[in-house]
Amino acid sequence: MIEIYTDGSCDPHPGPGGWAALIIKNGEEKMIHGSEDHSTNNRMELTAALEAMQSINHGSKIRIHTDSQYLKKGVTEWMANWKARNWKRKGGKLANVDLWKRLSEEIEGREIEWKWVKAHAGNPYNTRVDMKARAIARKGK
Repeated sequence: MIEIYTDGSCDPHPGPGGWAALIIKNGEEKMIHGSEDHSTNNRMELTAALEAMQSINHGSKIRIHTDSQYLKKGVTEWMANWKARNWKRKGGKLANVDLWKRLSEEIEGREIEWKWVKAHAGNPYNTRVDMKARAIARKGK
């Protein structure tokens, strides 16, 4: 099982954004990260998960830890309905539809367990990705 911790940040919101993902495989840790000049917290959260998944072979079992209910519920609860409505919410336009579509494609055929972790609650891995995403976002100012 490959463990992944993800986080995204914007400072201010919206504004310069940063994302980070910590990938733990066979006891080895690898931090990946990136930024956008103008983004939102939610876009950075989605990007962190997407980039992490894209860096891992499709045959691997993955457990993704996120402090974003938007990401977790979007994938596990809401995505099927959005797809059935041609990528629209009940109320109309779906925000971040480009990233949701890419996530849907990346998830296809993978064995992924999604875990929510409370933010700023002392989980050392979540703290590390949070600090990295915030630092990346601040650099964009």
